[in-house]
Amino acid sequence: MDIETTTSPAPAADFVLKLQGVCAGYGASRVLHELTLDLRESETLVVMGRNGVGKTTLVETIMGLTQHHAGQILLRGKPVERLQAHERNRAGIAWVPQQREVFPSLTVEENLLVVAREGEWNLERVYGLFPRLRERRDNYGDQLSGGEQQMLALGRALMTNPQVLLLDEPVEGLAPLVVQEMLTAIDRMRGAGRMSILLVEQKYEQALAHSERCVVIDHGSVVHEGASRDMLADHALIERLLGLSH
Repeated sequence: MDIETTTSPAPAADFVLKLQGVCAGYGASRVLHELTLDLRESETLVVMGRNGVGKTTLVETIMGLTQHHAGQILLRGKPVERLQAHERNRAGIAWVPQQREVFPSLTVEENLLVVAREGEWNLERVYGLFPRLRERRDNYGDQLSGGEQQMLALGRALMTNPQVLLLDEPVEGLAPLVVQEMLTAIDRMRGAGRMSILLVEQKYEQALAHSERCVVIDHGSVVHEGASRDMLADHALIERLLGLSH
């Protein structure tokens, strides 16, 4: 399927993550079909699409949690598609799943320290990003609200000091004030360091406003790519690709 773009081809860039012709799914069932995309240095790329088109499968494929059938996944030019999930994490890919999956029997601080690696993201910096976690540092994971668990899941991913951060619908089901806090945190992460973010999000207006580039997936393939600001301004394009009106 041809990929449409709303801008002229971008100049050469440093690609932190690149997928080339990736086919993947669950068992013999393929969900992604010849999918190709790239994530550039220090950018936030938002992945959008209707329900059931392969967005979460894409994230899980990058993380190594699906059946890989074909294509390459390159992290700074090195293939990682044959690595196990924990090996990809050690190589520099971190994932915040929709289910959060914090450790319920560990305190907030223990959740953060148990995965800590050397780098710019440390305990104090995570607490600076999410002051509420500092306040709840001695509470156990199962004593937190949904919003606090999401902050902890994101903070825990940052403590691994990743090169690539995968966020799968990080504001889904959260109260409006917590949504804004999470989006502010994502903006602060974008403005600091060299980490690149791949953001899957259904709330398209918020996602486009907090990213540099976007891709739209349909039937397991990329059908559109371009600048987020251009797509945010093109309501007809949003309606056609996502079935959503402004």
